[in-house]
Amino acid sequence: MKKKILIVLLSVFLVSAMTLPAMAQDMTVGVSVDDWFKYEARVTQWESEMEFLPPTFYGPLSLAENQTNFILYTVTDITPVDGGNNVTFSITYDWQNGSVTDGTLVETVTSANENIFMIGANMEEGDMVSDTFDFLGMGFFQYPTRYLNASIDAEYIDGTRETNVCEYSLEMMGTPYDYVYQWDKATGMRAYYENHGEVAESTWSEAYTYTVVWQLVDSSVEGLVIPEFTGLITLSLLIAITILLILHKRKTLKH
Repeated sequence: MKKKILIVLLSVFLVSAMTLPAMAQDMTVGVSVDDWFKYEARVTQWESEMEFLPPTFYGPLSLAENQTNFILYTVTDITPVDGGNNVTFSITYDWQNGSVTDGTLVETVTSANENIFMIGANMEEGDMVSDTFDFLGMGFFQYPTRYLNASIDAEYIDGTRETNVCEYSLEMMGTPYDYVYQWDKATGMRAYYENHGEVAESTWSEAYTYTVVWQLVDSSVEGLVIPEFTGLITLSLLIAITILLILHKRKTLKH
């Protein structure tokens, strides 16, 4: 039972170690109060015999990642702390059903950052973005250190911008996961995020395969605008295709 529970818990926060050694450093913030960043989040793949995100679902996905028009983050406060800064964001969720809800995120922009939604500005390949930490403080899983493993020139509407990248794959308790993080180098803000997993059946749910993507589509920061999602298959189409494949498989088995 403990192993099955850990599969669910770890699927939310899985990370992997990078092999490049680097020293911890104080992180600078490349944003200012009132800067805003608009994201689109989509579950671009869902393959399972269970419905999409049933009420009892526990895992690395949320309804906000497929039922919002956009998610807006606005910087409301920047407070210096040991090793960097705490950046506070007000969050606005614009839902497809016409409703709007609000939230708050305090991002710790230091090497103690576990979430890495935002990292330090002007970091270089090989720099550490997140130090090792004890998952939930319970002593049963020690997260490894994460490093930047590339710096690239990413395409934006107004041209290219330097972008820091952290990519990795890992297998945890029989489940493979792939992660891609990209941050604008000048601001440290997330520009792109992708998470793919093939989650085995557990006490909590049937098996499922997923891919979720976050992409920055607009910002008050000059030049920090990238094209909206293009060419992505809609969730409804993915579900329809999956259902057809399941029905065909069952029909074939009967014969």
